Amino acid sequence: MSKSSIKYIDAEYNAQRNIRSAGNSVVYGNFPKYVYAKSLIEKFNRFLGMVLLILVMLSLVSYYFVSDDEKKMNKIGRDIAALVNENIELQNKLDNLHSFNKVDAFIKNNSGLNTAKKIIEVPAVYMKPEPMVEAVPIRYNWSIGY
Repeated sequence: MSKSSIKYIDAEYNAQRNIRSAGNSVVYGNFPKYVYAKSLIEKFNRFLGMVLLILVMLSLVSYYFVSDDEKKMNKIGRDIAALVNENIELQNKLDNLHSFNKVDAFIKNNSGLNTAKKIIEVPAVYMKPEPMVEAVPIRYNWSIGY
């Protein structure tokens, strides 16, 4: 090795020592900073990220409206079930009234069955209460052990 090459190595060593003392970095050295333009893939990833964000927001809004419509449909279904049950009860009452009306019309039109023309009131008959009979206790002779 020549003396000039040793001085160059010493100068490089001293420069690295100064850089080392200046910062608290793990890797020491003189690294040039590169300025580079965004690559096409990075731009495409950012675009896809924005599209994904927009689709997530759109799905959240649509989920809100779908769940709201489902709540409305459930309420309408409960109301329909209540109306059907009420309709069944009213139909039973109507059928019952129709049957009574048919029997009443048959009685009025048929000469064989006549309704009462006059109501007779009869006074209540007083009846003497029955005498009280005393209960006689019945005694049994039980045999124990047999």
